[in-house]
Amino acid sequence: MKKFLGNLLAACMCGFLVNVPMTGFTQVVWPEQGVPDYQELRAKVKAEGPKLLFSDSPEMVYETGILYRDTLQGEGRLFFHHVNGTSKLKKLAIIVKNNGLRPVNFTVTRSGIDGPSHDYQAVGKKSQEYYFDEQKPQYYTLGFGRTAELLSGEGTLVTTDKLLTGTIDFTSDRPVEVTVLMCEPRADIELFAELAQILPQDEHPLRGTFAKSDLKIKVHTIDTKAGENHALLMADSTTGEYLRGTDATTGLPAENGNYGVVYNVDYKLKGDKPYELWLNPWGGMYAGVGVLEQGGERKLIDIPDIPAFGKLGEEGFRIARLEPGSEGRFTWSPPGASNLPIRLFWLPADYQAPHLHD
Repeated sequence: MKKFLGNLLAACMCGFLVNVPMTGFTQVVWPEQGVPDYQELRAKVKAEGPKLLFSDSPEMVYETGILYRDTLQGEGRLFFHHVNGTSKLKKLAIIVKNNGLRPVNFTVTRSGIDGPSHDYQAVGKKSQEYYFDEQKPQYYTLGFGRTAELLSGEGTLVTTDKLLTGTIDFTSDRPVEVTVLMCEPRADIELFAELAQILPQDEHPLRGTFAKSDLKIKVHTIDTKAGENHALLMADSTTGEYLRGTDATTGLPAENGNYGVVYNVDYKLKGDKPYELWLNPWGGMYAGVGVLEQGGERKLIDIPDIPAFGKLGEEGFRIARLEPGSEGRFTWSPPGASNLPIRLFWLPADYQAPHLHD
């Protein structure tokens, strides 16, 4: 048995599943006894999915310039997270450009963008709600030298100290150059993208390009006979799952705390006891959205059903009741402005935690 040691800092399946409106479950906190003892779950982890362009450094942008740029073909995902750190109004833009002679068919397959706002955790949470919700693709055809701007068609104005963040999934049948930039409100974004300098990273080198940004995690079958507590740690530097890649603007190695990564966690229960799935924000304050797929239904889950939780690192949120012998998938992605790592807990349905309010 292990004891939770304290307060440390997905392409989701749709198919035939029925989409159910977002709902919350009863929140429970564990500050008096700490997180319960547990058995560490074994799991198989497979990296797959789109190439990730990660733009989060500089997070606080103090001058105009290019924040990140790379060229790719095929499936891609952009995660961006930037605050206007200047004292004046600026414009954030995401430009896709065809530098080749042949036309490019470019499609945004899924996106979730929110802000600008001073409430950073609320922005991170809302962007995930948009990302995981059902949506229609957006199609572009780009001739030689042509561009498309992905936020509004001409960028988004961001006032001082406000955050704009989001995740955009896309496909391209030929190479396209993707540029994230911040410029003056009236600037011609195409011309600016041609002439502007690439800004250096800040003290947190969180930008780069990573080969695969979906993690498929198959949890070892959970035997409920003994009624034990089980937990799975994710998005932690000690687990070996952090993505590693290259900063395309400098050629230097890059590491990602897994923001922009979609986790698809498959589980299966064995035995005749009902269990419950819980999320514990081990790293601190957390506000996000997850997707639960089981029994032919697809549910968006607000985590938590209050603005945010996790100040102590010991709070827990009940995601769902799991019937005996059931199996399913829980999909989540690290929300912008929230802390990592997290743990998922599988607890007996009759587990008694303090401060339970039904």
